Amino acid sequence: MELAGKVALVTGAAMGIGFAVAKALLEAGADVVLADQDSEAGKQAAADLGALFVRADVADDDELQRMIETAERVGGGLDVLVNNAGGVDDPVYPEASVDHWQRVLDVNLRAVMLATQLALGPLRRRGGGAVVNVASVGGLGAGPHGAPEYAAAKAGVVRLTGTLGSLAAEGIRVNAICPDYVDTPAVRRSLARMSEEERLAVPELVSPDAIAVGVLGLIRDESLAGRVLVWFAEEEPYLLPQRVPH
Repeated sequence: MELAGKVALVTGAAMGIGFAVAKALLEAGADVVLADQDSEAGKQAAADLGALFVRADVADDDELQRMIETAERVGGGLDVLVNNAGGVDDPVYPEASVDHWQRVLDVNLRAVMLATQLALGPLRRRGGGAVVNVASVGGLGAGPHGAPEYAAAKAGVVRLTGTLGSLAAEGIRVNAICPDYVDTPAVRRSLARMSEEERLAVPELVSPDAIAVGVLGLIRDESLAGRVLVWFAEEEPYLLPQRVPH
């Protein structure tokens, strides 16, 4: 997929992975719309990159709808959606209140589902396009995780991505990337709350720029649909195998 002249929307783009992805898309020649719930940081990021910013809390259905409509209207269409917004804050399940852990599910899974659903019309009007969902290695496997609701949501994103591989028949390719610990402000805050022993167990942080390279690879490679790229800190990235359940 040639990115020059394409219109891309990136959620959670004020900093971290989202900012790095937006920057890489701009450098590849795309017109980029940054979305974030942090208006001040989002406007500054957009000014730094020379891009457009739209304020959006992805857990709010009306704001999500407005975000998609704005991106299509100002860009003249929509070719790429990167569902990057996500995260989790203390307290976590099961100590957290229902409202608290429900928001984690809403931001990390429901918003990905709804944004993708809302983007299908604009993508179809352009004859196809690409969606990349930013999940996490925390959503893989069957081991324990420090934030069960976050891990469950990211596992849902992984499975959702695989099921949407069927959209490739319409020229819409949905893929996902599962990073390990990435050097973002949120991860640095999390590390600061850890004990020294816990920090020693954390692998070397992956740079947001490296993850952005992976995201652009998924966007560009038209042979990939319904695939999940796993990016552990100390291993070479690899695609999860596709298996048809019996």
